[in-house]
Amino acid sequence: MTKSILTITLLAFCLLAEAATIKGRITDHTGEGLPGVNVFIKDTYDGATTDMNGNYSFDTFEKGNQILVASFIGYKKHEAEVDLSNSVTLNIALKEEVNRLSGVTITAGSFEASDEKKAVVLKPLDIAMTAGALADIPGALSKLPGTTTNGETGRLFVRGGTEFETQVFIDGILVHSFYTPAPNNVPSRSRFSPFLFKGTFFSTGGYSAEYGQALSSVLSLNSNDIADETRTDISLMTVGTDVSHTQKWENGSAYGQVQYTNLDPYMNLIEQAYDWEDGYTSQSGIFMLRQKLSKNDMLKVYANYDHSAFVVNQPSVNQPEDDHMDLGNNNFYLNTSYRRAIGENSTAYLGTSYGRTFSDIIFNEAHIKDTQNSVHTKGYFTSDINNVSIKVGGELISTKHEELTDIENGESFDPDYTNHLSAGFAEADYYLTNSLTLRAGLRYSHYSIFSESALSPRLSMALKTGENSQLSWAYGKFHQLPTRDLLLRSQQMSFEKADHYMLSYQTINNGRTFRSEVYYKNYDNLVKFDGNDPFNPTTFANTGGGYARGIDLFWRDSKTFKNVDYWVSYSYIDTERDFRDYPYQATPSFAAGHNFSVVYKHFIPDIRTQIGASFSYNNGRPYNNPNEEGFNGSKTKHYSDLSFNFAYLFRPHVILYASASNLLGRDNVFGYEFADNPDSDGVYNSRAIGQPSKRFYFVGVFITLTKDKNKNNLENL
Repeated sequence: MTKSILTITLLAFCLLAEAATIKGRITDHTGEGLPGVNVFIKDTYDGATTDMNGNYSFDTFEKGNQILVASFIGYKKHEAEVDLSNSVTLNIALKEEVNRLSGVTITAGSFEASDEKKAVVLKPLDIAMTAGALADIPGALSKLPGTTTNGETGRLFVRGGTEFETQVFIDGILVHSFYTPAPNNVPSRSRFSPFLFKGTFFSTGGYSAEYGQALSSVLSLNSNDIADETRTDISLMTVGTDVSHTQKWENGSAYGQVQYTNLDPYMNLIEQAYDWEDGYTSQSGIFMLRQKLSKNDMLKVYANYDHSAFVVNQPSVNQPEDDHMDLGNNNFYLNTSYRRAIGENSTAYLGTSYGRTFSDIIFNEAHIKDTQNSVHTKGYFTSDINNVSIKVGGELISTKHEELTDIENGESFDPDYTNHLSAGFAEADYYLTNSLTLRAGLRYSHYSIFSESALSPRLSMALKTGENSQLSWAYGKFHQLPTRDLLLRSQQMSFEKADHYMLSYQTINNGRTFRSEVYYKNYDNLVKFDGNDPFNPTTFANTGGGYARGIDLFWRDSKTFKNVDYWVSYSYIDTERDFRDYPYQATPSFAAGHNFSVVYKHFIPDIRTQIGASFSYNNGRPYNNPNEEGFNGSKTKHYSDLSFNFAYLFRPHVILYASASNLLGRDNVFGYEFADNPDSDGVYNSRAIGQPSKRFYFVGVFITLTKDKNKNNLENL
């Protein structure tokens, strides 16, 4: 009887107690309903899951103020206090939980080749195996959109900018002399092997506030970390030889290389356009140290020394005798950087470099001794705070340039200049959502040579438009010193300026990359001088300007065809500028309107061979013909080059490699030199600027010695 009474009492109590109903709708920031969201009273079992439209509803006997929780993967957990004295209707808009690994990456104007999560475009072996590039970093990058081939220099010309408007950095530190010396109208090479670097960041505009002193482009090389194993590499080539050794230990590694290059035997076999009394020779040495001082830091040291020399006679349009050039060059570069992780989300960085280049040149009747010394020191701090990544730092670049010229008639000139560039920069990436990232930066620079300062704002944004695609936009203001030859003539100038505007679309999916970008650059404060009196410092002024605008297209595919990797790039550029001794604004002689490249690589496993080919084309470049009216109104014939290479795995640790550039032997002309004065008929005589030889052949044997004798570089091709 007692048990029955208790049961009846409890039933009566439950009937008297009213359950509260909680209902509502869960949406994302656009108002779209989210299905499958867990909604519940905190610390209870009362709850429900939203339906396909994001609606939810459930009853609870909890009373008073309670915490309602809405939880869904990819979104921030939402908690709200509710009063359950009555039924509740509560609509909730969840905010995305930003996941940087799947979020967007700022890419406007840049090709990244180191971080697999980003747009991997070129790896070190891509550079080495690009036919026609001859394992030269600028040679391979010239096959990418935004560049124009200037075969007479071999240097990078980007989006209407000169070769001096591209600056090169190793581990964030400036490279003071990137190219080897060469005679006039003979292409030079970079001093650095692509195998020394794990990645290449090539920005054709809109780059970070960390970088200055570049009006057009930044090439940032990220050096290798601690080596995987101890190994020795031997290279036997038609142009020389080199030996390198890597020693690995528990928390570090060291690398050393000696190299000897001598083009004399090759030039005696292959017909040359110029008379080489002594072909290009060089001796160089490289040392690299990688050491973890603790589990949170890394010390990197890079040192390079090389000596190069040549003697050549080249035809002259101004005198019956050939121009005679005898050059010896000594170059030393030291780069040291230290990086330390602070906690889980912060990093401190400090780096410095010293560079010294000395050239002893005899050019006809002039004897020139040119010395350049540069020091670069940079430090910065980075930290991730919730959805914001910040970088704050500063740098100092000190440059001293001296030139001593003696002429046989007894005249001498000894111009020089010194500049200390001090700069500070701050930048923040704000990950608004998984689909939207904003970057804002500001750079301050002070130039001691002019006693002037400049502010350079940078702004960029990236929007994820699909699972594998994104849209990027960038703007930036950039400043740079006038070139060294101008500063030796006059310091009565100021810095030069450029503004960049870019919009790009990129998609990467299953081994296929497509990228398109439109851009506009505005040049201001470019230096001009009187061409009839080029050494008069009073004629130098920052009164020039110009523009560059165009579109870049890039497609790479490594999946459609088995064992085949190829890419296609196209660039259209419309550019004019008024600078140096130009009489008015005109298309510069280094810019071609249409530039097209195809690079093809095919690996054949059955015969352990990789073959490669590349084709490059542009529609010709303008030049000035004084025999015709107007300035830079003439144009060369189109440029084209078909090159070929192959690599054969002769033994597990031996690779045979051969290449031939300009296989069809096309006689490309890059411009014309005209006499300073007309002849008796009033005609200015001319000489074509062409290739030093129709083709370049290369053969090499590359041997890798390791403990198991099975290591080589073919596995990365």
